[in-house]
Amino acid sequence: MIAHLGGGCSACAVRNGTSADTTMGFTPLEGLVMSHRSGSVDPGALTWLQTRHRLSADDIEDVLNHHSGLLGLSGTSDDTGDLVRSRAAGDERVALALDVFTHHCRRGIAAMAASLDRLDALVFTGEIGEDQPEVHEYVCTRLTVLGLTGGLRTPDDASRPAIVSGPGAETPIVVVATGEAQQIDHETRTLLRGPEGARAPSAPPRRVRRRSARRS
Repeated sequence: MIAHLGGGCSACAVRNGTSADTTMGFTPLEGLVMSHRSGSVDPGALTWLQTRHRLSADDIEDVLNHHSGLLGLSGTSDDTGDLVRSRAAGDERVALALDVFTHHCRRGIAAMAASLDRLDALVFTGEIGEDQPEVHEYVCTRLTVLGLTGGLRTPDDASRPAIVSGPGAETPIVVVATGEAQQIDHETRTLLRGPEGARAPSAPPRRVRRRSARRS
């Protein structure tokens, strides 16, 4: 199971190295609550906004894509680092934003588990998933039904995959740095080689350290 948490967020059930199910949909809006995207909403809420508040389709699309999610719920920021600090300082609206965000993450992970025969591990990735241990803790402490637990450690080196769950955990929890650029490079080179090249074995893409660009 993979939980990709960043500017966009999704959960993906993986079976034998292949996606078996995902919270993603027709557009990037579908699925989990995100940094400034709403995630899935009741379609009736959209028609209510049109009829009661006279919002146009363009207005609604702008709100759902750019002014919702953590940013809209907190009213201050879509950066989880800022939000975790504000929550600790007693900001109740920020606490609600993080509660909604992590609840939808748990619900997405649990839904994806229904497409698997077993859960071998939960992998966190993406800008939030890689470097926000508080979010890992908020998510996993209430997923004991899937064999997940809290009390997680912070990785020593964020650039390397790390198991953050304790020894003997029923379901290991792993943090892995995202490699979108390397994967794009790999798939582009495979496409350019054509059908013959696609059948030939190729070297794995070289790891490139990314600059932080959270919440893009």
